[in-house]
Amino acid sequence: MKILHLNIDDSKGGASIACQSINSALNSIGVDSSVLVQKKFNVQNKSNEIAGNWISKFFYFIRFTLDFISIYLLTVKQRGRFSFPYWGVDITKHQLVKKADVIHLHWINGGFISIKTFRKLSKLNKPIVWTLHDMWAFTGGCHYAGTCDNYKNQCNNCPSLKFSGMNDFSSRIFKNKIEVYKNLNLSIVTCSNWLARCAGSSRLLNNCNIKVIPNPIDINLFRPLNKNTYRENLNLPVDKFIILFGTMNLKDKRKGFSVLIESLSLLYNEFPEIRPKIEIAVFGTLSSQNVTLPFKTNFLGKINDINKIVECYNSADVFVAPSIEDNLPNTVMESLACGTPVAAFDIGGMPDMIDHKGNGFLIKGINANELKTAIKWFIDIDESLKKVLSDNARKKVIDNFNPTKIANSYLKLYQEIL
Repeated sequence: MKILHLNIDDSKGGASIACQSINSALNSIGVDSSVLVQKKFNVQNKSNEIAGNWISKFFYFIRFTLDFISIYLLTVKQRGRFSFPYWGVDITKHQLVKKADVIHLHWINGGFISIKTFRKLSKLNKPIVWTLHDMWAFTGGCHYAGTCDNYKNQCNNCPSLKFSGMNDFSSRIFKNKIEVYKNLNLSIVTCSNWLARCAGSSRLLNNCNIKVIPNPIDINLFRPLNKNTYRENLNLPVDKFIILFGTMNLKDKRKGFSVLIESLSLLYNEFPEIRPKIEIAVFGTLSSQNVTLPFKTNFLGKINDINKIVECYNSADVFVAPSIEDNLPNTVMESLACGTPVAAFDIGGMPDMIDHKGNGFLIKGINANELKTAIKWFIDIDESLKKVLSDNARKKVIDNFNPTKIANSYLKLYQEIL
C-alpha cells in the first residue's frame, strides 16, 4: 500500500505541520507513505517538491503571484482568506502520483491544485482521502464561513468578496466543485467534531464518508520541562504569573486578537492588586510597534527553532487562544502536551482538546469579559490544582493525540476504502 500526501508546502502553517506529522506517524508503523509539495522550504525533511528545477520554479512563481493578486484585489481581508481554484499544476503525470494507491489531500490552495487538476485526478480512478484543515473544501471559496451558512445549499452573495451577487465567484466556484466532486472517489477526514458537523451539513460533502481523526503530535518533543530553567533561558521572571499567546493576524477577526486586548485591559483595570504579579509573553512577529498591552510584555520574536517553542510553552502558567472560529489549532495541542493549561472560547475543535477546569478553561460566551474571568481563574487557583491541570493536560494529549493511535486510525481508513 502506497500513500501519497499532497500539501502546498512542507513547513509553513498548521496544515503543513499536520501533514508532516501524519506522514511520519504512518511511516513509524510501517506504512509506505510519502509527501509531495508544491514548494519545499525545509531542506532537512524528506518531502518531494514539484518546483524542483528552474522552469517549474518559474511557473510556481507565476501561479503564486496570480493567486496573491486575485486575493488582494477581490476579497475582503477582514473576513479571512478566500482562495480561487483557478491556478494549479498537473500532478497526474508525476511518478509518485502514478505509483500511489491512495491520494491524500491536505491544504492544496495557493496555486497548487486547481479545478482542472481535480478533473484530471478523477480520471485516475484512485481513492482520494482529504483531510480538511478548514472549511474551504465545502464552501464557495472562504476558508472559514463565520456566520454565513450559504455552503449548506448554494454559495452566492458572498460577504468575503468585494464584488458579490447571485453569480459571483463564490457561486461559480461552488458549482465547479459540485461538478468535479461527483466524479471523485472521495473520503473526508476532519480534525475536529465541529468541522465534521459542518462538512456533513454542506451540500458539497453531505454524501461523503466523513471520519473524525485528530492531528497527531510528537509527545516526545512537546513535553513538560522545568519551568524556572526555561524562564531564565528566555529572560522571563521566575516569580511572575506568565500569560503566553502566539502572534495572530491583527486584521483577521477570526483570531480574536481584539477580544484578547480588551480582556487584558479589563483585567488590569478591575484588579489593580494583581498588576505587579503578571507579565505577558508573546512569540511570533508581534512587537511593541504593533500594539500596546496593559501589562509588562516580553516579545520573544519569531521563533523557528521548535525546541525554543517548547521552552515558551513550558515557561507559561497559561496559554491563551482567543480565536472565535478555528478547527484544531496546533498551538493548543502543543501547549497541553507541555503540561501548560489553555484558556479558549468554546468553539470549533477546542472542546475536543480542552476539558473545562480539567486541563484548561472553556469560555462559553465570546466576549472580553468572559475571557478576563477565565484568566483570573488561573491566577487565583492554588498550586495543587495547578499541578492537577498540568498533569491532565499532558494525559489528554497522550491518550488522544499520540502518533501511533492516529496512524492506525488512518491505516484502517485506507484499508476500508481499498
